[in-house]
Amino acid sequence: MKMKRKHLFSLSALLVVLSGFAVYSTSDFSTPKSSKELAMNVVNYDSTFKLEKKELMNDDLNALNNQLLQLEDEVEVIEESAVTSYYHDKFNGKKTASGEVFNNKELTAAHKTLPFGTKVRVTNLSNEESVIVTVNDRGPHSKGRSLDLSKSAFMDIAHHRGKGTLNVKIEVLPEDYEENKAKIEEDLSDIVQIHNDLDLNEFAL
Repeated sequence: MKMKRKHLFSLSALLVVLSGFAVYSTSDFSTPKSSKELAMNVVNYDSTFKLEKKELMNDDLNALNNQLLQLEDEVEVIEESAVTSYYHDKFNGKKTASGEVFNNKELTAAHKTLPFGTKVRVTNLSNEESVIVTVNDRGPHSKGRSLDLSKSAFMDIAHHRGKGTLNVKIEVLPEDYEENKAKIEEDLSDIVQIHNDLDLNEFAL
């Protein structure tokens, strides 16, 4: 998909250049007084084309950035500061409250009230590292804790691996958050790649 989009952009750019020269051929290029004047016309057009291309890309980048901001606006913070711990390996292979078999290597969590299947972003307040987990169990059953993470999820955000608890922010993500964010970031990457790959010198006469 990236290659196709890049080629389409290059073709469009080439058509714009050619049409631009067609305009100049009926005006500024029709009766050039000297080769220097002709060269200046080409340089002026090339500068204008590059500026317009940059402005179009900036518009696209701004639009995608706004989409990311709107997506983040849908995220619900349920606790700004909470305590979380992680499961002991003895729970591996046992059924969770949702009926799923627990696996400490997966990114899951236990919460007392959030519906099973809820996607939650957990951020370690000490280092701003985040992990996205799926609620598939009930708990914690220890007083003072709001969330129990699988060991894999806990270690992904832990600053000191020997610590048993973390202070975290807990956020509920909207439906299809990860898929929508990945799509927007892919589109952003495509625009940046086009900008890096498209060499305007290939259109110079």
